[in-house]
Amino acid sequence: MRTINNKIDLLKESPTRKIDAIREKLKRENKDIIVFSAGQPSIPPPIEIRELMGKLLKEESMNLYGYTPSQGILELREAISDDLKLLGGIDVNPSNIVITAGGQAAMFSTLATLLEPGDEVILFDPTYFGYKPLLDYNGAKIVRHYVTMEKDFQPNIDDIANIISKKTKAIILVSPDNPTGRIIDHKSAKGLAEIAIDNDIWIINDEAYKTLIYEGEHEFLYKYAPDNIISINTFSKDPSIPGWRLGYVYGPKNVIDKIKLVNEEMVYCPPSFAQHMVTRYLRSDIRLKYIKDVINEYRKRRDVMINAIKKRIPKAKYIIPKGSMFVFVDLKEYINDGEEFSANLLEKYQVASVPGNYFSEKYLSSLRLSFVAEKPERIEKGIEIISKALE
Repeated sequence: MRTINNKIDLLKESPTRKIDAIREKLKRENKDIIVFSAGQPSIPPPIEIRELMGKLLKEESMNLYGYTPSQGILELREAISDDLKLLGGIDVNPSNIVITAGGQAAMFSTLATLLEPGDEVILFDPTYFGYKPLLDYNGAKIVRHYVTMEKDFQPNIDDIANIISKKTKAIILVSPDNPTGRIIDHKSAKGLAEIAIDNDIWIINDEAYKTLIYEGEHEFLYKYAPDNIISINTFSKDPSIPGWRLGYVYGPKNVIDKIKLVNEEMVYCPPSFAQHMVTRYLRSDIRLKYIKDVINEYRKRRDVMINAIKKRIPKAKYIIPKGSMFVFVDLKEYINDGEEFSANLLEKYQVASVPGNYFSEKYLSSLRLSFVAEKPERIEKGIEIISKALE
């Protein structure tokens, strides 16, 4: 009988892909779309690195095109190790790092390595929507920890301790968070690490936006509980190569070796060209200046969006994001159904957003608005249009 694995139905198309498809249809109709939905950078990698890679492409060599080690080239893993020491003061041996074909592959490989059917995983709400289908696919039971805007979306450590059970395998933390822009504070970071040690469980620490910090600093949980932390990272945000699919995972060597095997079965090895490009980027003198310039530009756009919301949508609730690319806006004073409003906003008003119910069971009247994809004047225009649509 020609059947398929029923588990496949647990994997759902990314909701933002559906929005992208509608955007593309409207673009073909010559509609001008203001993009608040995109979770990707709008500033390309440094021109110096692009020019260098252009020169390397002209060489008569297979160096940029051949297979690489499944774990990733050593030079890149060494550069990442040095970068983690520079950014967070943590010592991660290159052998404790595995390079993946993007952050999504890092997530899949990690969860497939750790989880067995019936394991419980604590997932924050709201948080990144990409984890739920992977947890469902691996047979895990999701135990939600609800965080609130009133408390800046910081976790309640006592509440988390109370929902730990004998079946708890892991806690997933995204910080800086998508969609809220919350950065985990020092007290909460240490509290989560202590819970992981005391209960002998994992923390999967998603650090995709760790260098996009506007105020405060990123907490590297690895420094508090290195034997319990598995950190997921991507180069999609820094240095802005989402389409080249490169990420990495670091953690205890025994689990990294297993993640490498899963990753090898999926993609054999990470993209060669992207690995060589990022190695040169991390080793370059211009990397820190580039990041500083990007942060300054994105902070300016963030502030433009916040001020426009204050002016045009005064009853909206939000926190000012300290990191990532998004403002998570609760519009319950205006609407009941964020998904319906988001769909109408795109089809009728040509402003693309992401509804909050993709990230949360509670914030159903909310939108995630990205402030990095558009220039300041178009951000102001987009918020003005949203205000008119709410009326």
